[in-house]
Amino acid sequence: MARYRRTLLAPVVLLLLAGCGGASTGPDGSPAGPTPAPPQPVVSATATVPPGSFNPADVMFLQMMVTHHGQGLELVRLAESRAQRAEVRTLAAAVDVTQAEEQETMRGWLRDWGRPTEADPADHAHADHGGLPATGPEQIAALGRMSGPEFETAFLNLFIAHQHNAVEMARNEAKFGQDPAAKELAGRIDQSRTAQINQMLTMLG
Repeated sequence: MARYRRTLLAPVVLLLLAGCGGASTGPDGSPAGPTPAPPQPVVSATATVPPGSFNPADVMFLQMMVTHHGQGLELVRLAESRAQRAEVRTLAAAVDVTQAEEQETMRGWLRDWGRPTEADPADHAHADHGGLPATGPEQIAALGRMSGPEFETAFLNLFIAHQHNAVEMARNEAKFGQDPAAKELAGRIDQSRTAQINQMLTMLG
């Protein structure tokens, strides 16, 4: 049994000695220093930052929705002072607060991503995703020239169509977007604007 143990121990000792720095010598016979570590890759301070979790659909959704929100804010701010019924003015005021906050949030995300905060104004740039928001300056200007019951009816009809456009953009983002925060915002927009549309349809009824 002792002979068997010595047979096993001998290779182990040799392996341990071979791994020690003192086992090798320099050209003059003196002990050599430890083997230098292999060189590590140098990371440049200007290396490209990897992209975030967003994709082009997220960027387009936010840019178009920023523009859409701006149009909506113009509409509701007219209604806050010109609508006859208190319930219409209350709805307009609530939309004003919500959409102003959402617009600033979306601009912040776009700035963080290094992207423009407004959509390209050229119509052809948006042909593949439903076109620009439908409420144009001419419609807003025409509404601004109205008053009384005529204004309120025109506002409700125009804002229903406007918010329906928001629902379509939000559902498009839900299908093709990638960023979790943008998709979560799209879900909230879908639900809240659908509820607003139903409320305004009741007001028109």
